[in-house]
Amino acid sequence: MKPTILVVEDEPSGRKVIESILTNQGYNIEFAANGREALKQASLLKPDLVLLDIMLPEMDGIEVCQHLRKDKELGEVPVVMITALDDRNTRIACIDAGADDFISKPIDRAELRARVRSITRLNRYRLLHERDLITSWIAEKASDGFLQLNAADQILYANSRARFYLGLDVDPTEPISDTFLNIALRQYSPHPEPAWAGWPSTTASTVAQNRYLVRPESNTSHEFWLEATIFEMPGAEGAIRGRIIRLRDVTADILNRRNTRSFGEAITHKIRTPVSHIVSSLDLLARLAPKLSQEEIVQHATTALSGAKRLFETLNRILKYSNIRARINSEEGFSLSELRQVVEKISYEIGLNKVSVTISEGLDSAQIVLPVQSLEVILWEILGNSRKFHPSGSPTIRVTVSRFDPQRLTFQIGDDGVSLSPRQLSIAWLPYFQGEKDFTGEAPGMGLGLSTVSAIVWGAGGSCRIMNREDGPGVVVELVIPQVSADKLTMIYTGGLDGRI
Repeated sequence: MKPTILVVEDEPSGRKVIESILTNQGYNIEFAANGREALKQASLLKPDLVLLDIMLPEMDGIEVCQHLRKDKELGEVPVVMITALDDRNTRIACIDAGADDFISKPIDRAELRARVRSITRLNRYRLLHERDLITSWIAEKASDGFLQLNAADQILYANSRARFYLGLDVDPTEPISDTFLNIALRQYSPHPEPAWAGWPSTTASTVAQNRYLVRPESNTSHEFWLEATIFEMPGAEGAIRGRIIRLRDVTADILNRRNTRSFGEAITHKIRTPVSHIVSSLDLLARLAPKLSQEEIVQHATTALSGAKRLFETLNRILKYSNIRARINSEEGFSLSELRQVVEKISYEIGLNKVSVTISEGLDSAQIVLPVQSLEVILWEILGNSRKFHPSGSPTIRVTVSRFDPQRLTFQIGDDGVSLSPRQLSIAWLPYFQGEKDFTGEAPGMGLGLSTVSAIVWGAGGSCRIMNREDGPGVVVELVIPQVSADKLTMIYTGGLDGRI
């Protein structure tokens, strides 16, 4: 942006001389013919420099300079006095009024250009320094973390909040030798994994993707979510000069919305059947009681009572869903010995009759870190989507569990429904805490189910993947979920975990 110079000169010939000297020198040049017009123009333009003639009608240059120095917005603008007077008292009066420099008439072309170039450069440095101070102050007081990275992912600047999130030295003068991602990986898992693949290299398709750093729940801390928003600073010939990253704590948003949706799913799936039994039985009794035999009345009443008891038990269980978490520190992990029973129950509630479960040899007694409530929500979401988006509403679904590595198990849930587009596959796992539709994880024919799944699995230290089947239509959802460690199992079965067993 070109510096703006306000020239205050009442003589047209004087204005033309200055204009001829400064034209094509990289400035925006504006003029005023008297003192009052100069003050008005200065207020509108906020110039980078005022060239001010001393001899002006109505209000001389010294008085104009005094008014400028009293103005809160214009008090720091450099003022160079242009004068044909050479007496000592006039120069002292100009200095007292706040003038920064002098140019004598007749004007020397080289001298004027040099003075203007030097003063505008120093003024720009001053403004940039002030803005840097303001920006630094705001960044240090911000509740979000802010980092500046170079093209090689080295951290050039990190505010105090970013240093706290990344576990860095609180002293801002302490050099940071490692790269941003390497530092982040010490505490966090990057999700979705495709968005971080190849970092710091990015493409047009990945630069705008939502990125998260997730610290799973541990023995000493709850799960923690950071949203990483990336701003790329362009360099020469399209290269990336560096990046600004904002780290925002979105843990409460993720958990609240995840829990709200999980609670809604629990109500939808768990109370429909008992409520329908109660309503249908009581409806028959209310309408047909006089015509029913004693045996039929007892039968319908028993059915209604059975439904009421089941509803009571179900509502007690639903309360647990009001805080769905990974809870890997508790005794509420899930044993695969119960998986078939859980899948059968959910399949029945959803209305599926072609669901098979295969567990690799030796894993029947394995235990994952997720509690049964979380696993049920995951299965409801995935199996429900398979039914909802199957062309006939009757998919064939295979649930398989195998070993991923010594600490994790792989769950694959495949159906024979519709395949997904590349965009649907790329955004399927995005958590949906944002209010705007573009950030909700919604995509045609998908809904928010997989977002709920990812929030649970990532929070437990696992990972998610979705792919189209290679041997026909349909998709495969793959979840890698940590297994309860041998030490933790020993504590659970011996009653040594927090004394709760």
